[in-house]
Amino acid sequence: MDNINRFDSAVSNLTPMLSGLFLGLDIRDKQRIREIRLRSRRKAAVITDRGTEFILPSGRLTSVYSELAVETNEDEIGEIFRRLCGYSVYSCTESVNKGYITVSGGHRAGVAGTAVTENGKITAVRDICSINLRIAREIKGAANGIYKSVFANGLCSVIVAGPPSSGKTTVLRDLARQLSGKDSGNCRKVFVCDERGELGACVSGIPQNDLGINTDIITGYPKSEGIMTGLRFFSPDIIICDEVATYEEIDAVESGVNSGVCFALSVHARNVRELKTKPIIKRLIATGEFGKIVLLSGNGVCRTEKIFDAGELDV
Repeated sequence: MDNINRFDSAVSNLTPMLSGLFLGLDIRDKQRIREIRLRSRRKAAVITDRGTEFILPSGRLTSVYSELAVETNEDEIGEIFRRLCGYSVYSCTESVNKGYITVSGGHRAGVAGTAVTENGKITAVRDICSINLRIAREIKGAANGIYKSVFANGLCSVIVAGPPSSGKTTVLRDLARQLSGKDSGNCRKVFVCDERGELGACVSGIPQNDLGINTDIITGYPKSEGIMTGLRFFSPDIIICDEVATYEEIDAVESGVNSGVCFALSVHARNVRELKTKPIIKRLIATGEFGKIVLLSGNGVCRTEKIFDAGELDV
């Protein structure tokens, strides 16, 4: 599925009016849009490579705020929420309680509303007031520079860091394809922990993204459990997972490191200072396994700012 079809697939989950406007956009505009942000009684906004833009009733984008821009109300937000859930809100309860919905095709919708809690635990989210639909892209070759630099001397472990929307998931997806692809000359055994369904975008167990010919994918498992499943039953050469953020997940990574398995994983970091100071990153580097750290730039998708040797960060 090419990226224009991916965009069209994502916006088909919106109301007919909004869907029609976005489907009618120029191809160049469709290629630029990364996120569609919808808020109750606010103007519909899109995030592009130029920043925030708004959509007009005429079906054009404008970077200048206009009172004429399309606005969404609470009824429309509620309908879009139900559509994103496939009209089965109950089946999406667990992920909604965590703040997101994974949409067919690998797209992810962040949802904001009012939490319903019981004994300090979120049991439901009501009065959805904001939705952020992130458009999934597959960019073959996005990891070319990283692959050639990091894996020039063989398999190793790497951290891919960057701010939101810098292309961390896209890079990991392409790394999986290249590490397990026929073109590499060495079809390594790759195991992908796809907790939110964004890397493989599996539909009925079939990945919609190309993750290589020797890759096993586990979808929906918490990363810590998914990593341990891979270690026990799939004898991977390398495990790939997105957005490592908890110490429980790092414990699982350490188990893999102790078993001789390499990892390619992503973390949030906006700059070198955060690479040096974030406790999660410091602990990962402290394992001694991650010799290379890739920092992606916030100025565009999949742009590498610098590839560090772990020793350069002095953490």
